[in-house]
Amino acid sequence: MALTFTDKFKIAALEFCANIVESTYYPLLYKHYAGMEKQCKLRYAEGKRALLDVFRKRPAEGESPKPLFFYIHGGGWVSGKRNIRQFYCMHWADKGYVCASVGYDYALDAKHPEHLRQIFKALEFVLDRAREYGIDTGRIVVAGESAGGYLASMMTAVATHDELYDKLGIDFRYRQSFRPVGCLLLSGIFDPPRSLDTKFPFIKTYISAFAGENRKHFAEFFTEQYRVTAVSEDYADAAFPPTFIVGSKYDRLITESESLYEKLKSCGVRSEYYVCTGINGMHAASLDSVHGKSGRECFEKALAFMNRETMSAGNPAGDVSVAEAAADSAE
Repeated sequence: MALTFTDKFKIAALEFCANIVESTYYPLLYKHYAGMEKQCKLRYAEGKRALLDVFRKRPAEGESPKPLFFYIHGGGWVSGKRNIRQFYCMHWADKGYVCASVGYDYALDAKHPEHLRQIFKALEFVLDRAREYGIDTGRIVVAGESAGGYLASMMTAVATHDELYDKLGIDFRYRQSFRPVGCLLLSGIFDPPRSLDTKFPFIKTYISAFAGENRKHFAEFFTEQYRVTAVSEDYADAAFPPTFIVGSKYDRLITESESLYEKLKSCGVRSEYYVCTGINGMHAASLDSVHGKSGRECFEKALAFMNRETMSAGNPAGDVSVAEAAADSAE
């Protein structure tokens, strides 16, 4: 059964309230980064919020292409502001990455897997401009927090299980060449039906928004057939790239992070798990990578992890032909 009027009202109210609360974080997360180039509100596709921002340190003459840090914001699929995440993304850019911070349509304008299709269009947009942005397309890290962590993990699942492109209806020109070298997941959801048992605030409304389904019919909707296209943890196998997972001590969704970490570890995937505490111990509070002690330590560990993976991957000469990759994909 589709969403009822009451469901839609709750989702709209949650969107409004969540975005108001997020706006108060801006001055708390603010940090100036010198020498930072910004291209903001770049439209990558149709859709109210199909916009992205690109951040990079001003390149030196003759500088080699840099790895891409592709970031997806959270907000329970019903909210989320890119400008709040810009400081976290600029922190990565300041450390030598080109960062793309991606927006996508909220429910009620989209439901699974429409968000995911948009996200792949955003990546396609960035890869089409890899030379302009100075990106080594062989060194891509996908990342996100909360619902964005889910989308990042699903991107990785699709990239490592080719059949999912067709099952999810994803049209992506770099299908044959896109392989993330790392995945960074902050307070994510990796099994939406299972997350209903976490008692996270408003979780039933968030999952209703995600699925476009009335909560009274979850049991009928979340079938085994549904899991095939919606549960990223089911695809966490030996093909999954090295992954850094961040949990938050006081977050009821921490069990999602724990479960994925144990699954990856059992498959032999290089992975690390860090639990934020103190002021960074709330849900997705690791986004404050500057002011909180635990957030700073988490960032440094995640950076060291991704630096190891990006340094050992990609084109050693940094000479990447995106046109050739697109041609290969078309074939």
